[in-house]
Parts: sequence; structure tokens; C-alpha cells
Amino acid sequence: KEDLIIPRAKLLQFLSPEIVEEQFKDKNFRPGEVINSVTKERLPIEFIPVIYFVHWIRFNARKTGDPGYDANFAAGDVIWMSNDPLDERVQREGAFGQNGEPPIATKFMNFLSYFPGVEMPIVVSFSKMSYKTGRQLVSLAQYANTDLFARKYKLGVKQESNDMGNYFVLQVSTTGNAPQDEYEKAEQMWDQFHAKKDIQVHDEHPTDEGMEKAPF
Repeated sequence: KEDLIIPRAKLLQFLSPEIVEEQFKDKNFRPGEVINSVTKERLPIEFIPVIYFVHWIRFNARKTGDPGYDANFAAGDVIWMSNDPLDERVQREGAFGQNGEPPIATKFMNFLSYFPGVEMPIVVSFSKMSYKTGRQLVSLAQYANTDLFARKYKLGVKQESNDMGNYFVLQVSTTGNAPQDEYEKAEQMWDQFHAKKDIQVHDEHPTDEGMEKAPF
């Protein structure tokens, strides 16, 4: 498990590689679909969150004049990542500045999840434009007053727009208690991963979840 990189539920945007690159043409993907980032298979719409964790990634800015641009890295490259809220880089670049300057590092709210019918674990991540939805999921789970993996949720998608164009964001809603067999599958996943201190998530990128169109 220490060497595993966990696939994530990738929300396809208009400029996602799976949409614009010729190699994926036979998949007939459409913007707004959610796929397994590793296998490129479409994911079911229902999932069971198993473990909640957060991490931060500092992506290089897209343009030389943008805040946080580092000439030592290509546009959009990962400069650093951390899962430690006390990390000096997280403290310095992951929070708003004294004068309201937006953070240049992105915070991800992550849920290692079981998608019924999918054997491998999948991470559902929320950041920037979908961050409010991540907080909603945390709240729904907290108010349920039971194991995180005792409840089942529907993963929805909504199209939004701003002055930079159109993009998609994730939404969630509860569908009730997880059936016993699915609860047991999720519990097994919890047993396998809850002690793992650093869950490696596959291939986040600024074009995902509308991050490059985010207001901060």
C-alpha cells in the first residue's frame, strides 16, 4: 500500500486531455463526465466515502505576470505538495495574506471512496470551485453521527460560468444508508488504508474541476 497511487474521480473539463487529445477519441468522452483517472473508465454516480484527508499543492502559475509564477518551473507544474497543515509552505502559501491576498497553493478536501462495482479505491477531491461541495459532504457526514462509510452519496455535476468561460463543478447529495454488503466492502477498505499516513493521489492538474477558472 505504501507504493500505491490511488486513482481519483476526474471531472472532465472542456480542455481536459481526454476531451482534446486524439488518443482518447474512441472513448467519446464529453465535458462534465466523471472518470477513473488511471483506467479512463466512466465511474458510477453513487459512492461511499471511507476516509477523509486533506493536502495542499502549489501549482506554478500559467502566465509570467500571474501571482506565484516561478520561472524555474513550466506553467502548471507542481512546485510542491504537502499533507501537513503545519508545513511552513502550507502556512506561508496556503492561506490568505494579511491584506486579503489569495493563497497561491491549492487545498484539496479528499475522500478515499468505494464506488460500488469498482474494485479499486477512488479518491473524490474537492478544491477551489468545488470546495464548498467538499465542506457540504463533510457536514452531511458529521451530522449523520455514524461511520463515514455507513452513508451513500450521489456524485453530481453542474455547469457554471464566469468571465473566463464555462466549467463544471462537482455536487453531492445523500442517498441514505449504505446496503450491508457495500458497507462491508467500504469497511474493508477502511481497514486497509486508515493507518496509511500519506495517501498518494493520482495526477491532479490545474485544468481539473475548473481550477484554472477559479477566482483565487
